[in-house]
Amino acid sequence: MFNVSTRADYGLILMLELSKKYQQGFVSLTDVAEDKKLSAGYLVQIIQPLVAAKLIESKEGRSGGYQLLRAPSKISVLDVLEILDGDLTMVKCLKHGKHNCARSAVCEIKKVWPYIIEDVKKVLRKKTLADLLKEVK
Repeated sequence: MFNVSTRADYGLILMLELSKKYQQGFVSLTDVAEDKKLSAGYLVQIIQPLVAAKLIESKEGRSGGYQLLRAPSKISVLDVLEILDGDLTMVKCLKHGKHNCARSAVCEIKKVWPYIIEDVKKVLRKKTLADLLKEVK
């Protein structure tokens, strides 16, 4: 079953908050954590791969924090999910391209899953942070 992890869920919440403040300066993780009732320590762990992927930049100091490096319309939901959760496969037996199942030799559905997964990815690739902003207002 396709399941978004808590890490990816919180990551999307964080990215949405940064999208709301796009081009308005740096945002404090502490402020986001307090406002959204999330663990600041967990957000620190989540933000590191997003910074490494160059979706977010950080600035230390009194006026520091985090901000998006790209416009919300240029960051897809799929970008965020794959950075935080890795490749979306939806079914365990296809993780990392492997067919790890005792029924692999007789399983016909394994041929269909890649098409379904690609359709889901197309939707998530088209859906941007800007789209999410419109939907939550």
